Amino acid sequence: MQAIQTANLSKTYWYYEKKSGLSGSLKALLRGRKVLLEAVRNVTMELALGEVVGFIGPNGAGKTTTLKMLSGILHPTEGTVTVMGFTPSERKKDFLKHITFVSGQRNRLFWDLPAAEFFEFCRVVYAIPADVFQERLQKLVALAEIGAILNVPQRKLSFGQRKRCELAAGLLHDPKVIFLDEPTNAMDLINAGKIRKFIRELGEGGRHTIILTSHNMSDIEQVCDRVIVINQGQIVFDGDMRALQRLDGFNKQIRIVFDGPWSVARIQEMGVIRQMSGSEILLEVAPDDATALASRLLSEFAVKDISITEPRLEAIIENIFARRTG
Repeated sequence: MQAIQTANLSKTYWYYEKKSGLSGSLKALLRGRKVLLEAVRNVTMELALGEVVGFIGPNGAGKTTTLKMLSGILHPTEGTVTVMGFTPSERKKDFLKHITFVSGQRNRLFWDLPAAEFFEFCRVVYAIPADVFQERLQKLVALAEIGAILNVPQRKLSFGQRKRCELAAGLLHDPKVIFLDEPTNAMDLINAGKIRKFIRELGEGGRHTIILTSHNMSDIEQVCDRVIVINQGQIVFDGDMRALQRLDGFNKQIRIVFDGPWSVARIQEMGVIRQMSGSEILLEVAPDDATALASRLLSEFAVKDISITEPRLEAIIENIFARRTG
């Protein structure tokens, strides 16, 4: 089942150009030049129910604008979009029950209320039957690891604890489509890891479509199966993580720790030595050759440890952005 479908989705903003000073303000008021700014251009994509998708791009690429059109917060200028069969901009009650939007940069909780009371508020707003509410609440509390802080006022919680409470609150009505905008923004390593674990386990059931934006590539690598890259308002890549890692011929690296004699000359025949320290080397090789070369190294040398690493996601994404803007 398709959860999200868009065709040529576009959003254009406009403003009147203004020069500095009083005269510039008067000219802008009386004879201002209208300037159009395309935030999103011809975005076409399909997301099936159960997919966990990373939606990434530089600042100003159109990520949040796209999410806001998908959730009905903004009306598209052109194109079509359906989410769970609804037109988001109509903001129908049944549509709103199918989605949730959680931002890492905004707090949706009531500052002086503990999470338990805010959850009860959500139950009333979404008219969730008491027995269903209790069952969902128990599962979400366990998943978010917030059982010990349910009765603590939000202002007394850490940033990471509040974010986990927010995620639980946003899922109480069992939405099918979940929009997460920078969910680990400004979090420490431990709390960011807990949020990723929460999202990962949530996506394992195949009952939710999760679309996640983040500048933290660890969020994307550890949580998402599919990646959509947007730049200057247009989609420049859409595929699974493996396809992204193979993009543009980025090489893999083999780390070897030898446990016996070895020769630099023989190793250089297999690839490019990027680092060398004592009996440990870092060898860069073509992606398709990595497995065979690792087997060859194991058969020809005494090896204490060996590992193959994928190219850094940050480097691949930076290359996509640079090529697009260059």
